[in-house]
Amino acid sequence: MTDTVLYDVDDQGVVVLTLSRPDRRNMWTAAMEAEFYDCLDRASADSSVRVIVVTGAGTSFVPGLDPEVLASVSSGVAYTSNRRLQTHATTVPKPIVGAINGGCAGIGLAQALMLDYRFAVRGAKFSTAFAKRGLPAEDATAWVLTRLCGPSHAFELLASGRVFLAEEAARLGVVQQLSEPGSVLDDAVAFARGLAANVSPVAMAMIKSQVWKDSETTIEAARIRAQYLLKLAKEQPDFAEGTASLTENRPPNFRSYPGLNL
Repeated sequence: MTDTVLYDVDDQGVVVLTLSRPDRRNMWTAAMEAEFYDCLDRASADSSVRVIVVTGAGTSFVPGLDPEVLASVSSGVAYTSNRRLQTHATTVPKPIVGAINGGCAGIGLAQALMLDYRFAVRGAKFSTAFAKRGLPAEDATAWVLTRLCGPSHAFELLASGRVFLAEEAARLGVVQQLSEPGSVLDDAVAFARGLAANVSPVAMAMIKSQVWKDSETTIEAARIRAQYLLKLAKEQPDFAEGTASLTENRPPNFRSYPGLNL
């Protein structure tokens, strides 16, 4: 447990990271950012963890940067030093599932977009917000939104900075699943437990790497890299176990992620 991010691992290989500044509706700060990334690194190294779920405390996910921090930054104070890349979550070798339980805007949306799969509670409010603060789309927000919902929708969401609800976010592909009030974390954890129980950690790490990295390259380069990963996968114990579980008609018993250089 840290000051603003809670770290809770269950006995099925799922860790829930809860962004927790309830007195400020989980508004983002440099300290929360550092703790969040530290928790992602901890989960990466934790042999008991196979899938990561990220949610917010209370009824808010992250509604943006804390106004007190924003005021300091706008007056010329440095946000932080030695800041890690805001795409850090995409480099974590374990799947990260978002359980968006409420307001998700600005830097909160930027963080959510770096997750691999997103659940959102019906009625949750989303906004890019940057343009209304005189800012461009921060970090890789424009890149991800363009790939999720197309260039025209991405432009409109970014340029208008308007509020849109989870239902529209689902139609546009910004989130993948809608949950009823009170069930978004349970739904996300159930999805994560299904991955943890049935899927090879090596395969999940490789597929995640392919999804994020292959979109930056050509189809031929992606094909060649897939051939390399296939050869590497066949050398891992997960391949033998996956094959044996199929032929023996039993659930697989995969080992913890071995930490490959992907």
